[in-house]
Amino acid sequence: MKLDQNCIDIQQDDLATINRPDSLRQCLDIDDAKLSMDLPIVVKYDYIDLQKTDYNFMQEFHQKDTQEYFAKMKKISSSTINNLKSQAGKDFHFYRSGLNGNVRKAVKKIMPKADDDLIVYHVGLYECPSKQACRQTDERSPRVYFALGNYGHIYILFFDPYHELNP
Repeated sequence: MKLDQNCIDIQQDDLATINRPDSLRQCLDIDDAKLSMDLPIVVKYDYIDLQKTDYNFMQEFHQKDTQEYFAKMKKISSSTINNLKSQAGKDFHFYRSGLNGNVRKAVKKIMPKADDDLIVYHVGLYECPSKQACRQTDERSPRVYFALGNYGHIYILFFDPYHELNP
């Protein structure tokens, strides 16, 4: 959808600022976080882990992983964080992850200067039948982790096929 230039005064510099990757070195203030959680999500890949951790997106994807990833991204990209949080539960695995433990270690590997109050969420793609994901047996319950930015932007970070980051 294109904005009507007669109804709103947004300059080219404003659009460049809005679309510039957020600096995840400083936390969102409360008002910016609230606004971002109420705006439609825009998926961004500026900080995606491509090889720095065991949870990078260069690892093997099974066909089901890929199919479920795009199914979830379609649902996520047409919603807001607050709508997704209200749907979180048995049917839709969408939760905020504390920035501690394995999540913190992984974030610091890809962004050493990331703010300690970075807002991170994860979405489950599917659950393995045993509910016990295991790297050795390749039983998967994959999760995708992302950080919240301004203006509804989310920054995809990690692919955790064995549910190890936040077990």
